[in-house]
Amino acid sequence: MTSPELSAQTPRGRMYRMEPGGKLVHPSITTVAGMRAKDHLNGWYARMASKRALEMFSYLDRNPSRAFDEIRRVNRNSWTTQKRIAEAAPDYTKTTADFGTYVHALCEAWERSGERPTESDMRELATEMRSGGDLLSLETNLGELVGRANVRLDGFAGFLEDFQPEFVEIEQTVVNRTVGYAGTTDAIVKIGNTLLTGDIKTSKKVRGDYALQGVAVMRAENLLDNDGTLREMPELTGAFIIHLPETGGYSAVPLRTSDAEWETFKALRKAWDFAPDDCALSEAQSPKELLLSLLNAKL
Repeated sequence: MTSPELSAQTPRGRMYRMEPGGKLVHPSITTVAGMRAKDHLNGWYARMASKRALEMFSYLDRNPSRAFDEIRRVNRNSWTTQKRIAEAAPDYTKTTADFGTYVHALCEAWERSGERPTESDMRELATEMRSGGDLLSLETNLGELVGRANVRLDGFAGFLEDFQPEFVEIEQTVVNRTVGYAGTTDAIVKIGNTLLTGDIKTSKKVRGDYALQGVAVMRAENLLDNDGTLREMPELTGAFIIHLPETGGYSAVPLRTSDAEWETFKALRKAWDFAPDDCALSEAQSPKELLLSLLNAKL
């Protein structure tokens, strides 16, 4: 997948600039949508950590001759073991995200060339992604990786055959300067005589909160090219997901992009602006100073 040239990762998430070399000014659509509370993930993080800990015990059970040395190693450096257990969920998330990026890149190559990537192409791309940074760094078996990706490409082939999409824009950045965000849609496609924004997902299921990303693309004001050129935003009828699941096949899932989703996205954009560290003021040294600070804080 082509990396948006006007974007960069920051401590506050991915952000976009309006021109090459310019200041990063707008948070990405995914960064804004990610402002939603994720309390439901706490239990999953705990389960993933406990699973990794049990796998360590299982290893010792299978290799009793190593048990004494392993226990000594853990006692000497318990922090390293704690960190490894705690990183079970982030490691899983990185692996799935990297795989999704790989599948996106293969689908993008297919969209641009009109031809399905060969197995040689797939291996070459995986090798290139590994060498370019830490992408796919946790994938240990290249053949297995290509095999899993081929299942997704089979599904994408089914979508192309059944829906006959015309790819009008591929990996196109969009921007809304009034609300203050930018993002990149996988594709703007014409199906029949209708323009839609479509995103490819390899997640286990299609989540409803993808609608926040879809509505943000639909309500963008302009297309933004990598050289900073602003182009007219076409009128889009809707947003949908091309879901390529692990089990194979595909589904084309429409997203609801009504005013309700738009208002929610704008509220999350305002939440992104909130800087909590600025809300704790300087310590008051007297009752008078305390009251004055509180009064000034309301202004």
